[in-house]
Amino acid sequence: MKHYKDSGILVRVGRKIAAMRKRSAMTEAELASKLHISKESVARIEKGQYRLRMRLLFKIAQVFGKKLQVTLIKRKGGV
Repeated sequence: MKHYKDSGILVRVGRKIAAMRKRSAMTEAELASKLHISKESVARIEKGQYRLRMRLLFKIAQVFGKKLQVTLIKRKGGV
């Protein structure tokens, strides 16, 4: 299993997903059921250890009643 740096985008997105799930008083199992994935996959997503596809990101946004905003900006010194 590949581990991602703590500051990586997958970790930041995972933390936001975990926060939304907790604010909604939803368990990992309940979110997994709504997304049609395993509870283990939800745990990996929240830890930043799962490469998210756009389709799954849109499903997650829909579950929480959010709009998915994708910003592609090249930062100084990298992406």
